[in-house]
Amino acid sequence: MFLTLDDYAGVCDQYELKQITQDPVTRQTAEAAALEQIGSYLRYRFDIDRAFSSEGEARNPMLVQCAVNISLWLMVHRLPQNMGHERRECLYNDAIKWLRDIQGGKASPNLPLYQSPDGDDDARNPVRYGSMKPNKYDY
Repeated sequence: MFLTLDDYAGVCDQYELKQITQDPVTRQTAEAAALEQIGSYLRYRFDIDRAFSSEGEARNPMLVQCAVNISLWLMVHRLPQNMGHERRECLYNDAIKWLRDIQGGKASPNLPLYQSPDGDDDARNPVRYGSMKPNKYDY
């Protein structure tokens, strides 16, 4: 999987992580949903499958942080009375803002670009246009 338990250390301690993720299946489900949500923002322009298959230092640190924050946001609702809800909501909103900035062209992360089946990787101009040769209608 793209995320490891060590990735959560930057935003929560071991006790909090243990409380949120008592069941490893719950954590894996939240991580899968978070990766799909990230992919929905970035898939049109970047090769998300290649980005998510990278490991260790090859991973984009901001993408890892974004996935952690979204995963925690999805898991925090399991806690009684939504403990820690405000802090997680702020981090979640920051992650979504960063994804929207990328989508809008305001941020450019170091991620592998999407390549079409014919080898074209022009992500800045994904729309192709043209016209037919002019017809003079000489009969």
